[in-house]
This record gives sequence, structure tokens and C-alpha cells, in this order.
Amino acid sequence: MADKIYKVKNRSAGVVIYRIPEDNIRREFMPGETKAIPMTELEKLSYQPGGQMMMNNFLQIQSAEAQRDLNIVAEQEYNYSEEDIVRIMNYGSLDEFLDMLDFAPTGVMDLIRQFAVSLPLNDIEKRRALKKKTGFDVNAALTHVEEEKQEDAENGIVAPESTPQRRVKPASTGRRVIKKVETEVKTEE
Repeated sequence: MADKIYKVKNRSAGVVIYRIPEDNIRREFMPGETKAIPMTELEKLSYQPGGQMMMNNFLQIQSAEAQRDLNIVAEQEYNYSEEDIVRIMNYGSLDEFLDMLDFAPTGVMDLIRQFAVSLPLNDIEKRRALKKKTGFDVNAALTHVEEEKQEDAENGIVAPESTPQRRVKPASTGRRVIKKVETEVKTEE
């Protein structure tokens, strides 16, 4: 019988690494990276110290069947994608945002803090709720980002986003073509 393969995604803002020494397996997931992992490996990971916690909080197993078989506590926030998180942060009600803060696994909380600065999170009530729940102050983080940009500018370091970029790219075929111009010469008779 073939081993089922499931998609597993690192949905945290940091690198996730696990090892299964008896099978000489070492997996490294970059933020947002998805890998196809056999069910037997996921089962073995669940028996490793911290493996179950890693799957509950940082790795997202993208199959309800596999989640059930691995005893993963899957509130709806467990299955949120980055797009779902950004949608709730930008357009969701305060109650939706509070539910996300109360029930989201650690990896989702990492993304909420990251997006709160990179978007940035503009809703003052949501900023207050995030600070109350996690201690993360979006206002202070945004102030530090601006201070770093100003310090870099004073030191002559140009941020990549401040370098002007062309909005319209010239069409290029990769080869030069010289048009042959034909002229008609009339002679008087």
C-alpha cells in the first residue's frame, strides 16, 4: 500500500526545522514554503519531542483527514492562509480579529505581527487589541521602522524601494533589426 503524501506548509514568519534521527531525515521549511510529506514521516514527527507542538503551531498540514489522524487541534484559524489573515486585518470586523487573536496558533500570530507592520495595520482598535493580547505595539514598531529608514538615509544607504524604477519597460526582442528603406528615384527623360 502506497504512503499518502500531504502538503505541509510553514505558515510562520521564521524558518522551521525538524529532525527524525532514526530515519536520518532533516527538513527545513522557509517562511511560506510548502512541501509534500509522506504520512509515515508526519506520524514519526508526532512522536518526536516537540513534534506535535510544531505541527499544531507552526506547520500547517493541508488535509482535514491528516489533521484528524495526527490529533491536531484545528480551530478554523489553523487553516487560515496569508490571504485570510490579511483580509481579516484589513476588512474583517473587530470580533473576527479578536477571535483570530484568541484562537490562532503561534505561527499565525507571527504572521499577524509581521503583517501589522508591513501592511501596516491601520485600524486603531485592532492595534490596541493586538497590543493587549500579545504585547506587540504596532505604533512603536512603525516608529522604529521609520527611524531606521531615516538613519539609513543619513548614512547614505539607499533602500531598494526608494530607488526609482521604470514604470514602462522598453520592448526588446534581443536582436537588432535594421529596416531596409527603399526609395524610388525618378529620372527625367
